[in-house]
Amino acid sequence: MTVIDTPVDTVTATRQAARALLAAGNTHAPHVHPDRITRVDRYFTDDPTPTPALETARMQYSAEHYARTTALLPTDLVTALRNEARKLADLNPRRIDITVPVTGNTPRKLGSLPNSLFQEHSELFTALYHSTEFRTLLSTVVGSPLLNATYQDEAITGTHQNRVGDTHGWHWGDHEFAFIFIAEAPAIEHGGMLQSCPHTPWNKDNPAVHQKLAEGTIRTYHHGPGESYIFKTDTSLHRTVPIQTEGAERIIINLTFASVRDWLEEKTYETTAAVYTD
Repeated sequence: MTVIDTPVDTVTATRQAARALLAAGNTHAPHVHPDRITRVDRYFTDDPTPTPALETARMQYSAEHYARTTALLPTDLVTALRNEARKLADLNPRRIDITVPVTGNTPRKLGSLPNSLFQEHSELFTALYHSTEFRTLLSTVVGSPLLNATYQDEAITGTHQNRVGDTHGWHWGDHEFAFIFIAEAPAIEHGGMLQSCPHTPWNKDNPAVHQKLAEGTIRTYHHGPGESYIFKTDTSLHRTVPIQTEGAERIIINLTFASVRDWLEEKTYETTAAVYTD
């Protein structure tokens, strides 16, 4: 076997380029003040994540392309995030009742919280998105760096399901990673659970949703208020079970992160445009 040595200066230059990429991939927008990011970072440094909880999440993600992250977030931060999510949901008047062709005409019936709402009215979620401590935590779980979304309108969004039949129908994400914070959620008998079918690549020209569901393994997860999770959305066909009961409510905030591969590919954003753009 012939061993080819890489020159030391090439290794150093490549490592520097990789670090520059990570830095460029977490540049914050002008509406996000650095002091807010520092305050969010402090939640994690003052209340470090227990190692066993982090290892449990890491192992679950490896097995399921999903990990419950509830135990990784400090309690005080969770309370503050729930309060802000409620405020944002109450501010938002936008509802949609549509089908989306690139996901096989699956339904979207819910309140749609666009990125512009967060830019104008969020302090915590916009800071959390750019928190170095938070990204490091999630990167440990998924085993990969997390970068800014390649499409600003998809970086931070949310949904509000509060009517019978409300659902975020079967779909995929344009980016590899999504962190979901659940501000409000009904009891399991009222619907609103996450269903995910991992290892199902998305062909926008032929989504074949029912075929992929029949061939795959559908996992169903129930989450209560204040819980959270991260999952691999680009190869996990997923939905929320329709709300079953009048008065039941589900409010979630979605922080979308890109992988390095996401930045290397040319992408289109039909689902974001349909669900979150006027």
